[in-house]
Amino acid sequence: MADFGDILMDFDAKSQKEKNFEKLKQDVKSLKRKRDAMLDREIRIRNDLNSGNIQNAATYKLPLAVRQPQNLSQRQVLPSDAEVQRLRNIAKTKQKLQAHALCHGVTSLREDNETKFIFDPYVGGKPFGPFVLRLRFIRTQAVLRGHTLPHAVPTRSLYTEYFEDVEDHSEQVAPFIRSVAKHLRAFLSRKQQCDQLRESFAEDIQDFQAANQCTAISFSICLKDEDNKEQITISIAMIYDIDGERPKPESLKVSFDPPNTTEDDIESLKEQCLVFYNKRLAEAVIEAF
Repeated sequence: MADFGDILMDFDAKSQKEKNFEKLKQDVKSLKRKRDAMLDREIRIRNDLNSGNIQNAATYKLPLAVRQPQNLSQRQVLPSDAEVQRLRNIAKTKQKLQAHALCHGVTSLREDNETKFIFDPYVGGKPFGPFVLRLRFIRTQAVLRGHTLPHAVPTRSLYTEYFEDVEDHSEQVAPFIRSVAKHLRAFLSRKQQCDQLRESFAEDIQDFQAANQCTAISFSICLKDEDNKEQITISIAMIYDIDGERPKPESLKVSFDPPNTTEDDIESLKEQCLVFYNKRLAEAVIEAF
């Protein structure tokens, strides 16, 4: 199984090979023009010698278009500063991708002229996947061929965001894969948290809703005061970013029933609910109430 670095290096090698091929074609054309010019000069010199009409040496110089220093071609095959920098960037990208594969469960393989990126994330100690994303590298372009990622992951939108209007896609592959992995993990985490909350508090949670790919979550929970037998229903609603595992800052809304709950109790409960910003849903419910 190939790693990200090998894929990018191979992609760069193919691109460089195509550039070298185009350069060789131009060199062949240039040599052919030079050969024709030298044959023409030879004929002119021979005719002038036979006729005894020898001209000045400058007359027999080759045209400027075919004249070049002999070591120019040697200088051209050396990598330019831009190419050296590009290789350095690829090497750095390889290191980052290797670290990302270890931390986030992303691997890759090459099959049927395509590169498959395989996502096997662990969320809450449980494995998910595999999810596959397929890219085909054509010259300097990375073409999205398909995927098995959940619909909650905006794969095509992310592809457009990272690759549209970019000439060389090689440097965009790593951040694109990282973003896809982040969106995938966030969705799986939100869904897992919702499932765990409903399972753990099946008798206490009411009116549970998880809309828009679990980015808009709301539920109610009943609290009973054993001393005076009073019951308070707390309704909680929160909004998540599509790539977030915790609610957006200041998105948490808390309301109470009955509404005549004392101000001190309301402020105390609201402060307790701030734990939802830092904990998984089931853990936050336990810690807050």
